[in-house]
Amino acid sequence: SLICPAFNEEKNLRKLHERICALFEGPLAGYAYEVIVLDNCSEDRTREVALSICAMDTRWKYLRYSRNFGFDPSITAGLDHAEGDAVITLLSDMQDPPEDIPRFVEEWEAGAEIVNGVVHDRNDGNWLKSLGAYVSYKLIYHLSESRIPPGATEFRLLDRKVVLALRQLRESDRYLRGLVNWVGFRRVLIPYDRAPRASGESSAGLWFCIKYALNAIICFSAKPLQLATYFGVLTTLLSIVLAGLYLGIYVFRPEFANLPPPGISTLVLLILFGIGTQSFFTGLMGEYLARVYNQGKQRQIYIVAERVGFDE
Repeated sequence: SLICPAFNEEKNLRKLHERICALFEGPLAGYAYEVIVLDNCSEDRTREVALSICAMDTRWKYLRYSRNFGFDPSITAGLDHAEGDAVITLLSDMQDPPEDIPRFVEEWEAGAEIVNGVVHDRNDGNWLKSLGAYVSYKLIYHLSESRIPPGATEFRLLDRKVVLALRQLRESDRYLRGLVNWVGFRRVLIPYDRAPRASGESSAGLWFCIKYALNAIICFSAKPLQLATYFGVLTTLLSIVLAGLYLGIYVFRPEFANLPPPGISTLVLLILFGIGTQSFFTGLMGEYLARVYNQGKQRQIYIVAERVGFDE
């Protein structure tokens, strides 16, 4: 099964169809396969193009959601509907080359249960986005308790047993890369060069990378909360030292006790810094509480509005 997330990819789907057909007529000839297009409420003609492909090629299927539920819930829906012994996530923009899939299948047949692509060269031509991705990977790796390899992407192959394990994890705030890493199983990493987008504009900019990294860290680590504790202890110790210093001046050098203290500007800046730090960590705790709140509501991860090509 190939699950292909698509958001405003009307210009790429037909090219994707051609390349997948060539793949299974060449290196992967003889394999039975299905392709599931995961439409996260595209605003262009992605739906019409996908349905036309499904009409002429019964191996293609189509899911459209009731609204845009986000990237990871979209892939979760693909995993829930995929029937293959192996499931491959392939983005519709073809930045992850379909021609690399035979390498994944070869490792899978050799015994790997997770085959994960790792970007060697991004080739996206956007240095700001590349910087955002680099910083995000580093933050996730060092702050998250799930040690996801830097550069690991959604371009991966999952054995059926891994897919069944992931289907049991129904948390509402999802970071799928972390979940794939958390379930374990035998894995192999394959480096590859990411190609430029065939057409269209990417919706994953710098702000998306920052939010993605923040969600990954909060979903898989309590380290930020521990950092708040450490910072509070350090601030308290510093306050005790300063209190002792002022007490010593008052006792041993009383002539300086009533002088206007110098550095009023510095004092004001430190107070503002303290207020800002407290607000930051209060907001951080709010992020964790919000995820507990969302999980408690037990809402569905996604809602399918249209399903084409699937059995009843």
